[in-house]
Amino acid sequence: MCLIILLLSTYVQLIAQSTITGTVQNTSNQSIDLVNVLLLKAKDSALLKGSITTKNGSYKFENISTGQYLLQLSSAGFEETYTNIFEVNGLEKEIKLGIQQLKELNVTLSSVTVTGKKPLFEQKIDRMVINVQNNITAAGGSALEVLEKSPGVVVNRQNNSIAITGKEGVVVMVNGKVSNMAASAIVQLLEGMNAGSIERIELITTPPSNFDAEGNAGFINIVFKNNPNQGLNGSYSLTMGYGRGTTPAANINFNYRQNKLNLFGSYSFMRLDFIQDFYLYRSVSNRSDIRETSIYSRRDGVIRNHNARLGADYQVSDKTVVGVVAGTYNNRWSMDAVNISSMLLNKTKDTSVKVINDEINQWHNYMANVNLQHNISTKQRISFDADYLYYFDNNPTNYFNSYFNGSGNLLFNEQTRSGKKTPIHIWVGKGDYVTTIGKAEIETGIKGTTSQFTNDVIVQDLEQNQWVTNYDYTAKYNLKENIGAAYGSFQINPTAKLTLKAGIRYEYTSSHLGSANEPDLVNRKYGNFFPTFFLSNKINDASTINFSFNRRITRPTFNDMAPFIIFVDPNTFISGNAALRPAISSTLKSDYSYKRLIFSLSYTDTKDAFSMFQPQIDSVTNRVITSAENMKGDKLASALISLPVTINNWWNMQNSIMGIWQQLDLVYLKEDVQITQKYIRLSSSQNFILPKDFSMQLSGFYQSSGFFGMGIMEPFGSLDFGIRKKVNNGSFSFNVSDVFNTNRWDNFINLPEQNLISTFQVQFFPRTFRLTYTRNFGKKDLKEGRNRTTGSEEERQRVQ
Repeated sequence: MCLIILLLSTYVQLIAQSTITGTVQNTSNQSIDLVNVLLLKAKDSALLKGSITTKNGSYKFENISTGQYLLQLSSAGFEETYTNIFEVNGLEKEIKLGIQQLKELNVTLSSVTVTGKKPLFEQKIDRMVINVQNNITAAGGSALEVLEKSPGVVVNRQNNSIAITGKEGVVVMVNGKVSNMAASAIVQLLEGMNAGSIERIELITTPPSNFDAEGNAGFINIVFKNNPNQGLNGSYSLTMGYGRGTTPAANINFNYRQNKLNLFGSYSFMRLDFIQDFYLYRSVSNRSDIRETSIYSRRDGVIRNHNARLGADYQVSDKTVVGVVAGTYNNRWSMDAVNISSMLLNKTKDTSVKVINDEINQWHNYMANVNLQHNISTKQRISFDADYLYYFDNNPTNYFNSYFNGSGNLLFNEQTRSGKKTPIHIWVGKGDYVTTIGKAEIETGIKGTTSQFTNDVIVQDLEQNQWVTNYDYTAKYNLKENIGAAYGSFQINPTAKLTLKAGIRYEYTSSHLGSANEPDLVNRKYGNFFPTFFLSNKINDASTINFSFNRRITRPTFNDMAPFIIFVDPNTFISGNAALRPAISSTLKSDYSYKRLIFSLSYTDTKDAFSMFQPQIDSVTNRVITSAENMKGDKLASALISLPVTINNWWNMQNSIMGIWQQLDLVYLKEDVQITQKYIRLSSSQNFILPKDFSMQLSGFYQSSGFFGMGIMEPFGSLDFGIRKKVNNGSFSFNVSDVFNTNRWDNFINLPEQNLISTFQVQFFPRTFRLTYTRNFGKKDLKEGRNRTTGSEEERQRVQ
């Protein structure tokens, strides 16, 4: 109901909004086109909207709320001009400002250097570009505030998440380099960045060929302008929260520039105490018998994470920059759990098992990168990256099992323990070359990746006070994988309004996984071409339509491929799947944008798509093994409307509606199964600017029933609230996530023909209250550190 109210509020006060029109001419009374016209609030010169004059010099701003405003007008070769303050009272539907004149710059040809200013919003062939440099948006704001004003972008400060055209899981890049920081750290980092350091922001919804073919998410690229200032800047934050346990956190980041040297670094800490309740149920038929199993699990756990990063860039010359980055993290997940399993045979209590277990899963990571970028000329540049990554996972678990009969009498006890140690080594090298020939920009590059890991799994049972190895589950596995890639692409503008971009990427993969008993468990060699095609047509100054096609690959993560075993109870296991095959997806997409309104249609066909946590039940033994499995196919069609609305100068909102049709084709126990589902996702974010430097946000989402693997997820949603107070160079914020405690997962599978009936319920993290203090230090007008990562980000995502 709250979400419906939020969406209906879109139309409040629209009847009191007006249209502003005018014309720009030179001193000779001739119309000037392509003039940047910015609508500013008179109170603080904050940017409300931007426009560009047409061929006859006219401009228009629609749906402007009551208030006092002024215009900033600028164009190459003319003096920047501001209008007088004017008022919109809501009584006049159209405010005609008449003619504004721009004066030509009074310079001689021998000394003039004409520098043109780019429009605020530019629709490129595969991305939307927001030009931040040299406009009023850069004054006094943060990078996150600029991002919030970008078309199709929704920032949820309470959940510390960023979505683009309705899709979460967006990858954030800085200066063209992907950042592997957690989403919460990225949001905090952007909030501490001065917008005056930013040249442009690129919203990339369909990645081109020079991006790795891995994955299918969108990208946000934040490009910082060249700034010669010297000194130190940065920010830090401290957080304390409580849900079903404490949630302290802290982070600090800095950037130091002196002459040709730039140093940058960051450190973050997070600890989360949690209590989780799981409920699982399954029903299995075997001839005339029906066995039902109910499992309740109470988990009392702690997550603790340290993450540090340090890097340097050195300007060897005006054309050459070399850089190094080193990083590490230590993530420890631990829990104590009590699991109660009750089994019924034909509705009569048969047996029960109580499992008391403790588990630690600790990951260590170290990485290093060396980077070189050289501008051969104004039309040519070349870059190189070399990376080394090391991971180590240590995962010991202890189980104490007590068996009871139908009457509740103890039958016997048993003890089991398991361990898994997994060191992973990854080496990456890549090179890219860009040149301009005539009107065409051409890119080409190569990349090579070598990965090795050892997965040492041991399971032991306590027999007569001696630990005895269970060789059914014990083995040492070794994997070696090589991936080679090469790509080429070009972009050309046949006309002023038409842009064409196309590319092809080839990736060859060789994977070998084996053990002493099974030396060739996996032995694959395959190559794939990944084409991309983009076509963009600018209909007019306000409207653009785009078409795109791309083909991509999703490889199994190393965690999925590494054989392992987790015991929920003696008959319920979670396991890895070494035989998991890569998934190949082909996507057709069309976008239409009118000002800040975005409408998108897309269709994706994925072969060998992953079904995570798919159960395999043995009806004779009542044993279930859950693991990731390949489906035959996954077809998905979606329609998205993203509707940003500014009600007035203190209230704005971002709304989106997405409708999805999805069809899964899978195989279960050698039988073909097809499942079709339709669902919608609604989201809204309401932002309020309050007096005395207070601001407030109310955001929520609702999703109807949808797929989770081969199961169906029941409808769920969440409403979040936050309020912030700015103080000097910092701010205090108080947030409540999942106000009504409705963000819980209820998943079921109902396939009686396949003898597969099960349910799964869990709420991972309940309503949580957080208080955060954030402060900036140093000079605000510095260029931020490249904070770049490396050529190995996709490889890290396969581990994390």
